[in-house]
Amino acid sequence: MTLVEIPNVQYADVDFRRLLGFALDAPRPGTESDVYNFEVAGWVLGRRVPAVAVDVRTDGALLRRVPLDQPRPDVAEVYPDAPRGKRCGFHTWIGVLGLEPGVELQVKAVLEDESRVHLATIRLGHQPLRSGFEPTLQPLMLTTLGRAGTTWTMRVLAEHPKIVAHRWHPYELRAARHWMHTLKVLSEPQNPHQSAEANSFQTNKSWVGHNPFYPNPMYTTAGLAEWYGRNYVEELAAFCQRSTEECYRRIAESQGQTDPVYFAEKHRADYLPWLYRELYPRAKEIFLVRDFRDVVSSMLAFNAKNGRTVFGNPRLRSDEEFARYIRNGTVHQLSKSWSKRKDKAHLIRYEDLIQRPVETLRSILDYLELDHDDATIEGILARAGADNPEMQQHRTSGGVDASIGRWRQSLSPEMQAACREAFEDVLEQFGYAV
Repeated sequence: MTLVEIPNVQYADVDFRRLLGFALDAPRPGTESDVYNFEVAGWVLGRRVPAVAVDVRTDGALLRRVPLDQPRPDVAEVYPDAPRGKRCGFHTWIGVLGLEPGVELQVKAVLEDESRVHLATIRLGHQPLRSGFEPTLQPLMLTTLGRAGTTWTMRVLAEHPKIVAHRWHPYELRAARHWMHTLKVLSEPQNPHQSAEANSFQTNKSWVGHNPFYPNPMYTTAGLAEWYGRNYVEELAAFCQRSTEECYRRIAESQGQTDPVYFAEKHRADYLPWLYRELYPRAKEIFLVRDFRDVVSSMLAFNAKNGRTVFGNPRLRSDEEFARYIRNGTVHQLSKSWSKRKDKAHLIRYEDLIQRPVETLRSILDYLELDHDDATIEGILARAGADNPEMQQHRTSGGVDASIGRWRQSLSPEMQAACREAFEDVLEQFGYAV
């Protein structure tokens, strides 16, 4: 059975101002694989600035960086005067778990000055991973970003008897994410430069990386690499699913939930929701957004309250840079993810959950196909509304009502203008007035 198909590879024209030449030997258009990974190989030579590595990226996110460390005598013969012509090759394998359907991968040369040159675009499709495990609990993913009202939303969800969430503030137990990440890491082919190296992996007793012996030297034993690249991955996936379910079954029992349907966790807009959708075709996903100007205001206040950089990057020199950093990072990923998955997901706005809680919660439960009569909703909101010291510590405003539109008072006119410039398109995308 074919698991991976590469119908098209689009090669870039050689940028002769920066490169002497390059070639992508693998994958080729029409490549098929019966394991959950594919090969990437070729060579590249810089002109004035040496090429040192190759990046494989998807939508800007780095999948793998491969150094140019492979001997290429054929290239050295053509370019005898090139300083690095003898070892200008690259070779690696990349796992497909968690890649979105029909993904496009960008292959870029990395020069010594950290500039990049586009080499090729790989169009890739793969079959969803199936483990054979039959779950009785389905994932409920709350996909969002920090300071968007995640704690309050999780607290509300956790009060429904059919939804299991660890009722411990701030609802950050993410056992499933841990096991799904484990699956991704332990199923990846060897990556000695950024992960486990064959001769030294056992020296760090607190860390496990990619298997340094797959595919090489496993390919030298008939059937071994094929088993590891397919059967092992599916069996590992079943183990990770079983571990997740056992964890949440025990949580449900301790909380008196006798017949749960979902386990709920917070999520970033990263690769894991795609992997969940492979393993759990009936998974549900709620996207939670908040006016991004209020998000920035809350992040800055939270940093100040804690006396350290919890959100952002310590190297940012101004609040305006902070706004652009948030826009180009987590907000960009959230916007892209919603655009790609909105046909099967549900969108809520923090402001609606605060100002119209009954209507908003009813829409959530309707999407989840759970009871949403008046008594159920009133009970959930009453239990969630009981205040506690942990919620007070988490807040950076006087109360939930004061948290809406706080940017008008807390951000300077210059910062407001910077936020308008940074977030105008995504504010409109999610229905906010600019």
